[in-house]
Amino acid sequence: MIFKTLTLNNFRVFNGETNIDLTPRKEGVFERPIILFGGLNGAGKTSILTAIRLALLGKRALGAVITKKDYLAYLNEQTNNTALKSDESAQARVSLSFTHTHQGEHKLYEVTRQWQAEHDETLTLTINGVLDTSLNSEQVQAFLHELVPPGIGDLFFFDGEKIAELAEDDTGSYLKEAVQKLLGIDIINRLDSDLGIYLKGLGAEAADKETIKKINTAEAEKKAISVQVNEAQQNADHIGIKLTELKTKIASKEQSIQARGGAWAKTKDQEEAKVSELIELEKELTAKIRQELSGSLPMALAPTAMQSLIEQLTKDQKIKQAKAFGNELTQALPDLEAKLATQFSTQSNDIMATVNSYFGQLVAQSSMESPELDISDSEFALIQAQVTDAQKSQTLLKELTQALEAVQNKLSTLSINIERAPDAEELKDLYESLRALEKQRDAISKEYISELLKAKELKTKELELAKRLEKFYAKLKNKHSSDKAVERVEQSQNVLHEFKEALTSQRVSQLEELFVKAYRKLARKEDLKLSAKIDPNSFDVNLVDAEGSVINRKSMSAGEKQIFAFAILEALGKLSGKVLPVVVDTPLGRLDSKHRDKLIKHYFPEASEQVILLSTDTEVDESFYQAIEHKVSHAFEIEFNQQTSSSTLREGYFWAELAQEAV
Repeated sequence: MIFKTLTLNNFRVFNGETNIDLTPRKEGVFERPIILFGGLNGAGKTSILTAIRLALLGKRALGAVITKKDYLAYLNEQTNNTALKSDESAQARVSLSFTHTHQGEHKLYEVTRQWQAEHDETLTLTINGVLDTSLNSEQVQAFLHELVPPGIGDLFFFDGEKIAELAEDDTGSYLKEAVQKLLGIDIINRLDSDLGIYLKGLGAEAADKETIKKINTAEAEKKAISVQVNEAQQNADHIGIKLTELKTKIASKEQSIQARGGAWAKTKDQEEAKVSELIELEKELTAKIRQELSGSLPMALAPTAMQSLIEQLTKDQKIKQAKAFGNELTQALPDLEAKLATQFSTQSNDIMATVNSYFGQLVAQSSMESPELDISDSEFALIQAQVTDAQKSQTLLKELTQALEAVQNKLSTLSINIERAPDAEELKDLYESLRALEKQRDAISKEYISELLKAKELKTKELELAKRLEKFYAKLKNKHSSDKAVERVEQSQNVLHEFKEALTSQRVSQLEELFVKAYRKLARKEDLKLSAKIDPNSFDVNLVDAEGSVINRKSMSAGEKQIFAFAILEALGKLSGKVLPVVVDTPLGRLDSKHRDKLIKHYFPEASEQVILLSTDTEVDESFYQAIEHKVSHAFEIEFNQQTSSSTLREGYFWAELAQEAV
């Protein structure tokens, strides 16, 4: 299937008729599969995706369970407001033409949906330019569902929200639903359920009136509760979508705050208080350093001279001590001589001569020397104390200087951070809106949990009634166990169960291989050795590293999860066996540059024979555009006019004008 043209008439932001050429063009023999749409947020990119999904899927584009009334209300909401202002009965229309080979014949089909307020939708199909009048609207839709089954359509026509939803799905529920639709397991389950109903009917035919009454009462209760369960689940799903949207808005708001210096603003008050503390500490350290500089510290600046001074002063002290000793000795010798003469009359002269000889040399030696620096003992002690203090002061000064330098470095860093932070007033509105969004998120989270608990409680009641009914039907079944019809039905159910298990096991193995191939193509180099294991019951996908350890998906970054989701979508698409165009709306919002590069180079150019990519100028920017330019058939820029509240198309992509003609 290849899309040829898309025509929008009074659809969403497109007022009047807009014709869009979607046919991929070639350059010589080289295929150019990508048709690129660029537009700012709100310009109308999503309208393109919505129109394609609506044209092919109809009511099922909105989900599996939707009433006709809700669908018609939805269609009326898609009518352009400007057109409605000028004409309340204005019609809206989407038409999609495409080529497709059906029953061995290659044909051009065009499907058209048209509606207006207070009227039913009209759905027509033309084949090779001829209106097919043999099919009514329901039959046309059935034909379209054969071409693009609703479950398959979600794998080929999706937006960034779907990627985010799949990326964050840790339960495997989305994958389980997709695989079951792909394999027709939902049909097998329905057939199994129908056979069970048939069995119940066989037993009920021969049951007594009282048993039938109990069964009917239980069935009615179960049916009523089933309706309530579905409503609760739908409400929970609806609230879950709102919750996801709020989380996206919160992430966007946080990013805006971050971009405007919000990270610095958060700690600005704390850092300003810290600056005040550091300034006081700086003053204290500076005062201590000045105190040290005004003390004995200068003596430590000339350690050699001070050492020589101390040595000289010590020598002078010894000379002075020797002179003092000599003087005292000279004064004491006459008394000594007199005592010796009294006690040693005969030997006193010899003893005195010996004493004079010994002490005379000492006195003579000391009398020849004189001190160079004649200072008092107290002055000498003071100088010694000052030199010791100077050494201690030098060590302390080094510590104080290092501490002061550290404080000044911290002050410099904090000053830069404070300068980076915008004034509180600049971020006030952003923070207020963020708080409001977070308040909404918390309220909706409570509502979501409440609805889930309600659904769980109702489901429990439903299961209890189902068990009670099973007991009733088991009794009835036992009465008819010899009935061949019962036997054949049970055999059929057993075969269905075996077929379902075998089919699931086989397809899960194929899906694992396809997923690993897709993931390795899109992942970074360090992730190339990863493999995958899919649980055939829960359908949860586990990434397994080279050592066989399971990687926790919750620990993956947002970008890694999106690559994971893209790989799942590609694997499911290939498993479906369908060859359909791929339409992707704003897929790169949460990806880093490396992951974007992988998608730009290895996913979009190879995803299909036709890839319609809807992007902002920040997603596919100039560098990424250059990387895929050789694969771009042609591009459109969607321009929104504020005055008319409508959008128009021009060929080209923001800064790039593309050739109009196909080669």
